[in-house]
Amino acid sequence: MWTFWQDVRYGMRMLVKTPSFTVITVLTLALGVGANTAIFSLVNAVLVRPLKYVEPERLVMVWESDAISGFDQDTPAAATYADWKAQNQVFEDMAVQEMRSLDLTGEGEPEKLTAFAVTANFFPLLGAQPALGRNFLAEEDKPGANKVAIISHALWQNRFAGDANVVGRDIALNGEKHRVIGVMPRDFQFRMPDVKVWTPVAFTAEQLSNRDLHYLEIVARLKPGVTVEQANADIRAITARIAAAYPDQARNLSGVVVPLREQFVGGARRTLLLLLVAVGFVLLIACANIAGVLLSRAATRQREIAVRAALGASRWRIVRQLLTESLLLGGLGGALGLLLAMWTLAFLQQLVPAGLRESTELSLDAPVLVFTLAVSLLAGMIFGLAPALQASRIDLNDALKSATGGAGTGRGQRRLRSAFVVAEVALAMVLLVGAGLLIQSLMNLRGQYSGLQPDDVLTMRTQLSARKYREHEQRVGFYDQVLARVKNLPGVEAAGYTTTVPLVWGGGANGLAIEGRADDPNVGYNANHRQVSPDYFKAIGVAVKRGRAFDERDDERAVRVAVVNETMARQFWPGEDPVGKRFKVATPDTNPWLTIVGIVSDIRQVGMDVPPKAEMYVPYRQAERGVPYTLFVPRDLVVRTTVTPTELAASVRAAVREVDPNQPVANVRTLDEVLGRVTAQRRLGMNLLSAFAALGLLLAALGIYGVLSYFVVQHTREIGVRMALGAQAGDVLRLVIGRGVKLALAGIVVGLVGAFLLTRLIESLLFGVSAIDPLTFAGVTVALASVAVLACYIPARRATRVDPMVALRYE
Repeated sequence: MWTFWQDVRYGMRMLVKTPSFTVITVLTLALGVGANTAIFSLVNAVLVRPLKYVEPERLVMVWESDAISGFDQDTPAAATYADWKAQNQVFEDMAVQEMRSLDLTGEGEPEKLTAFAVTANFFPLLGAQPALGRNFLAEEDKPGANKVAIISHALWQNRFAGDANVVGRDIALNGEKHRVIGVMPRDFQFRMPDVKVWTPVAFTAEQLSNRDLHYLEIVARLKPGVTVEQANADIRAITARIAAAYPDQARNLSGVVVPLREQFVGGARRTLLLLLVAVGFVLLIACANIAGVLLSRAATRQREIAVRAALGASRWRIVRQLLTESLLLGGLGGALGLLLAMWTLAFLQQLVPAGLRESTELSLDAPVLVFTLAVSLLAGMIFGLAPALQASRIDLNDALKSATGGAGTGRGQRRLRSAFVVAEVALAMVLLVGAGLLIQSLMNLRGQYSGLQPDDVLTMRTQLSARKYREHEQRVGFYDQVLARVKNLPGVEAAGYTTTVPLVWGGGANGLAIEGRADDPNVGYNANHRQVSPDYFKAIGVAVKRGRAFDERDDERAVRVAVVNETMARQFWPGEDPVGKRFKVATPDTNPWLTIVGIVSDIRQVGMDVPPKAEMYVPYRQAERGVPYTLFVPRDLVVRTTVTPTELAASVRAAVREVDPNQPVANVRTLDEVLGRVTAQRRLGMNLLSAFAALGLLLAALGIYGVLSYFVVQHTREIGVRMALGAQAGDVLRLVIGRGVKLALAGIVVGLVGAFLLTRLIESLLFGVSAIDPLTFAGVTVALASVAVLACYIPARRATRVDPMVALRYE
């Protein structure tokens, strides 16, 4: 132990004697360790740390599946839920939540709240208990029961100022009195962020027998010992029986059981693991860089090491001393890296999937601290071991005779330093290619909406209360009056209503019957549905490809009409002109036929990287008879402007209030902001990877620079002799730059091979670009080679300024 403390004290003295080296090395390592710690804390919180429910590993989501129609995870109908719950052998319990939108009125400004109606067993199934008050009672989850509600912690704080007496208080939701019976904890969240209220779903017998409306989300708890595979087999068997018993409503229907963490994390898992690999590469580049510096530094300490060896120090003793210094550097770098990681946690919180964001807080907990310690020590071993072993192999006679203690550098050291540089360049190459592919993907995702000119479109939600606007004529009157006022505002080019703007809601599918075509069980006649106003297509910027858009003639007295997108036209009428064709919602049979009057361009409504689905649009004035489901009524107002959209927001809001002073207005934003929110996590991940790639490129350039600077110092005498014998500056430039370029090219070749192999792993994250895109590979190669040449040029330029007389007296 005493010798260990001797090594530590001596190592500290050596680091203090070379402050520039110590500071640069510690900062380099801190960046690598800090980035790894931050990303690991994110991965640990999202993928490893248990969810904040009781025995979360037994919780699953249960979905309907209709592969033929392209819906792998669809919301189940209430009758399907009832059958699953009654017949399953694998679940301890099943609960339901149904998304709703409620108007909170009576005190202060009207407020639109995101809410869920749930079965009474919902919170107990999760193991969740209100922080104040109680859960729902079974008798409160029945039609006709007294209205009750549980509110979120955020609503309690923001609307009711944290008043503990809120429990037992009555509030008005959609104009109906509800008694508050509980307040959920601050960190409670299930599936969606920003949920403010929960109410009992109170299914009626009619609802529980309905197989046409698919709108529920089901969570279940597996029985002890039951696997997800067994649950899937049981649910599919039940659903097959349902499909056989009700072929008109449930043909081709299946079921799928998804573990809760997988449901919450979704596609974020691969992005997080990609970032973890990327920061690992950055740390390896940093270690290779520091190892090269330590090799150069060890060469200047050969005389010191030789003296220690001559005085009896064993090779292991010397290696241990040098490793101790490396571990000290690793510890200092780790401590500073920990501070950097703490500084970035709030920023990284944006990468937590939306379904976990409110219940997951990034923190430097015990696993993260252990990880940081392990990474710091491992990094110290990685960049310190090879230089220590190499430095301990010395010729005592040559080293002791050396005047400076720095001239003797063996071929092994030079090769090792060169290998480190090649490795740095290769790893930077892989990172740059990955970042380049993701940048192109994000540009392609946003670019497909450029034709809509989203910067010029203002959107807002004015979802009507089903209780206040119960009748179709009332809703039509509201839409008509709002649109009339908004269109007269200065700076408004067009305005329209729609069920939902693109990418906000991907649901709303209907089974269809096509006139003159026999029902084919192998073809999914199913299309998403939007109710829109006549000017909606102009307001949103969707082109009419054939036929016409809706106009004022398409009212409740006219022939029922529809507009379909190109995918629906191509899918259901291949090789035909769909204009003039007729179809209808398949059930009930009394639904009227809809005549297609136009075809519009596809818009990716469900997801930016999800292929367009078949979609139909109907005029909202005809929707009551064409599609009798109020689930799809217009909610979003879309305004195309000739001025900055935000300048009109207040005027448009005022126009809505003129029609109904108590109507809440929510989600006021431009269409560009909608697109930005959809791509936010992806953009953040891309920015992080790009930052890591840039850091790797910088470190690789510094590695090349360091090797060549040391090369110039070590060969000053040789360069002087060459210049004394007539060598020109260009010759010296070629000599030094040539050496660096050879290392860079070797690294680029190795990196190209690595990138070719590894980018296949991120193929699912790409959009509109191949994992082996030649332009990306070529562009990164040119950029990396250019940076390498620049890194070579600076020491090469210095070499051309060597004074031959000084060089000949060198050593």
